[in-house]
Parts: sequence; structure tokens; C-alpha cells
Amino acid sequence: MNKINALRASLTQAMPELAASPKNLRMWVDRGTVGSRHTATLGFGFKYRLNVLLVDFASDIAALVLPIWIWARLHQPDLLEPKTDGLSFDVDFMSATQADILIQMDLTENVTATAQDGGYRLTYLPEPTPMFADDLPPGGLEAVPLLSAIRFDP
Repeated sequence: MNKINALRASLTQAMPELAASPKNLRMWVDRGTVGSRHTATLGFGFKYRLNVLLVDFASDIAALVLPIWIWARLHQPDLLEPKTDGLSFDVDFMSATQADILIQMDLTENVTATAQDGGYRLTYLPEPTPMFADDLPPGGLEAVPLLSAIRFDP
């Protein structure tokens, strides 16, 4: 499943504390299902709940949600639809300055199977055209530079 690695890379790039301590970012899947895409090929789709756990997180949860939201614009745009619960979360406050944060999101990935050389070639399909061009803001807002790091100033 490609989206998990893409999200891990985005979070690690955006949050220097995760790049410094990658063991503090844990990800796993539950509630996974596989369904037919009802096409002439042997394609199928995954639906699953991705759990993203940050251990000993010393920043605000908003600093975690922002890079996930930016990632979702390209990789799972339905998380951003109005009047939907894009993410759910639980926070375990370990001290006044650190918490364990669990983010959960429902993801989908479609795969096509193409006959090739007596076998099959499996290809993950991209999401439909993004809601927004990646370098343009939504709804007339001023452009914001692409995210390379987050610093939270309380």
C-alpha cells in the first residue's frame, strides 16, 4: 500500500522531531477490506483504517494535522470534504509537555492488474485530479509556500 509510505515521508519531512527520532512515529492498518472494482480487469481496491501514533510528542496537535491535511490534498482528497470527519484522534497526556497522539483515518487505494508475460503487472492507481493545484490555495486565499517544516509557537 503506497499511501502509508507517502504519508510517513511527508510527516518526516515536515516535522524535524520525527526525522530526528523516527521510532516515535508508528503506523499500522486495521479494519482492512478488499473489494472488486467491477471492471473488465482483475483490478481491486483496498479500504482500511490507518493508525498514526506519535509517541512523546512535544508540540501541539495542530502541528501534526497540518502536514496530514497537505498530504491528503493529493493522496486522499475525500478527507477534506466539508461536513465529514476527516480524521479522528485520541491524546494521552504523559506530562505537561509531552503526549502520545493517535490519529486515525480511513483510506482507499485502487490497484489494476494487467496481463503481462504470462503473469500480471500490478499498478496502484493515482487519485482523481486533486481538488486544488498543489501550489495554489483554495478559494482565493493568498498562496502559501509548500511545506518543508513546522514550528509551533504557543
